[in-house]
Amino acid sequence: MKLNSFIKECSEKEVFKMLSIYIVSSWVLIQVLSVIWQPLAIPAKSIPILIIILLIGLPIYIYILWRVRLAPYEKEKDLTNSSVKGKGSKFQKMYFSFLSVIIILVITSVSLIANNAFYRIIELPELQASSKIGILNFGNNTGKSDFDIVGKMSADWISHGITENKLGQVISPELVSDYISILKASEKSIDNQSVLKEYFKPSKVITGNFYLSGTELLFQSSITDGDIDKTLISFKPIKCDASDPLACIEAIKQMVLGYLISEEKGQFTLEQSPPKYKAYSYLLDANTNYSNNELYLELLNKAILEDSNYFEPKVMRVGYYYNYGEYAKSDSLRRLIIPNSKTNKRQLNLLNHYGALLGGNSRQIYSTLKKEYNYSPYDLQTNATAMTVAVQFVNRPIDVDSIFAKISMDKMDIANCTFCQFRSYIQALANLELKKYDEVVPLLIDLVTEKNELYLKRPIMAAYIRSDNLIGLEDFLKKQEIATSEEDIMASYLFVGKEFLLKNNLEKSAYYFSKIDTLESTAEKIEIFAEAAYFLKDYKTSEKLYKTIFDSNPEDYKVWSKLATSFFKNGKLEESKKMLDLFVDKKREFQYGRVDYCLAQFYASINDSKNALKYLLISIADGNLFLITNFQNDPHFTEYVNMPEFRDIMSYWH
Repeated sequence: MKLNSFIKECSEKEVFKMLSIYIVSSWVLIQVLSVIWQPLAIPAKSIPILIIILLIGLPIYIYILWRVRLAPYEKEKDLTNSSVKGKGSKFQKMYFSFLSVIIILVITSVSLIANNAFYRIIELPELQASSKIGILNFGNNTGKSDFDIVGKMSADWISHGITENKLGQVISPELVSDYISILKASEKSIDNQSVLKEYFKPSKVITGNFYLSGTELLFQSSITDGDIDKTLISFKPIKCDASDPLACIEAIKQMVLGYLISEEKGQFTLEQSPPKYKAYSYLLDANTNYSNNELYLELLNKAILEDSNYFEPKVMRVGYYYNYGEYAKSDSLRRLIIPNSKTNKRQLNLLNHYGALLGGNSRQIYSTLKKEYNYSPYDLQTNATAMTVAVQFVNRPIDVDSIFAKISMDKMDIANCTFCQFRSYIQALANLELKKYDEVVPLLIDLVTEKNELYLKRPIMAAYIRSDNLIGLEDFLKKQEIATSEEDIMASYLFVGKEFLLKNNLEKSAYYFSKIDTLESTAEKIEIFAEAAYFLKDYKTSEKLYKTIFDSNPEDYKVWSKLATSFFKNGKLEESKKMLDLFVDKKREFQYGRVDYCLAQFYASINDSKNALKYLLISIADGNLFLITNFQNDPHFTEYVNMPEFRDIMSYWH
């Protein structure tokens, strides 16, 4: 039966009319529920549940339509036409063919809706406008610049109280200033209040001023609505000695919390008691000089020396040493910190977070970071860290979209914002792992033009290769050859060659590895030449080059595994074993599985899959990270990626 004949017959038998009744009725039900679910306090998931029920009901309705309305006509037709009797009419066959297609589409749609609505593991805060509280620095009306810092201290101290009590999502003066500093040039004329109102849209704003009256400071404070044009409450003025402004600040904070807490919980702040004025000043100066490593650490130490009970600079110092790879010192300092109160959940969470980092427990790292993230999801550093942990610590790229979307990048001058750049990079890595290759290049291509950083180029090259866009890859590399140093070009060829190995394209990988040989060899580039020879399986050359590297730096355990492999492939089994013996003494605390990973590479290269998988598991359990160059992205393990044991390793921290 031809399609146009089938459609004509459906029209004559009012099939389309009956279907339109079901579809229109379903649409009306969905629209009504989408409007009334909030006023009636119906769970939000009721909407996708209704859609699923209506989708499942569609093929059932079509079948009932056949049984009730169409089957009698077809039966009568069969009785008058003996040639089709018992075989079913052409119309019937066509009808049920379409019904089968609809069933397949319904099953697919229901699966997608159920997955998106019910199976997202990460739970990120979706704070409404009513829970956002903006804080502006208190105005200094003393006429003395020495008191400027007091205005900032006032806002910070109130912010601590609101955050710890979970009374709302704080939009701090620093956060507003950070946004202003990275807005594009056309936007830089806007002020703090306009950014706060238009960009963050808080429901309440806390403002204040202070004055000098003889030897005393007089503080005034109020809470306004989000537009800063209606005062919700004005607090009584507070007086304190000018040499001890924190006494006033603490009193103001308590009044603010008392107003906000009337419908919330009990009172706890990050610090159990106000720090000394000078210690607080040192901490503020340290935050201002974050990029100056020596001065930053010096100011943290001064703050701790001034007030030995001050928690925040102590935990910040632990983070400083961890970020610079001094893990033993970081751990030692962490163990010396005693929380000011066993009931202070945020202090305990921060200590547990650094304990998890130093212990390589990625699951706990993610858990503690999510709690800290929930305090301040709009903070660029915290947001970027949450994305990094999701991708590189626990291998959950599916969680990244919702974190990335929390902060709009539309008006950001990304080239001058380090955390913005890293957020884009991590989002690109997540897109690679989720096979959303077409979203990687637009995310980074403009940034690469301005920054010319190799780490930003790798996701772009990987996206071109994994999507089989070889023309795009060649055009990109040609542009980089003009604007990039020779060493970076060699590193790019090496990365591209390994990416083609992941696709088992030996011809293309050999082409790019061989291109490295055409460039000038220097001492700085010798490791690139060695690795190219290694992946070309030119083990005589790789042995020679890795031996040179080993002789000059015998502590580089990443070289040991490839030198051991080169010895093994060249039949020098004793020399290979001696290199492996070095790993025994190298395995110490704070290695985070990197030594075991090198052993796994060796065993994979000699086709010992049992030991390779064994050491990969040890490596990830000890805290190794999922990077763009290891595990599923490492040519050593191309043949393992579909093995159940390898998949278990990839989901170890889930």
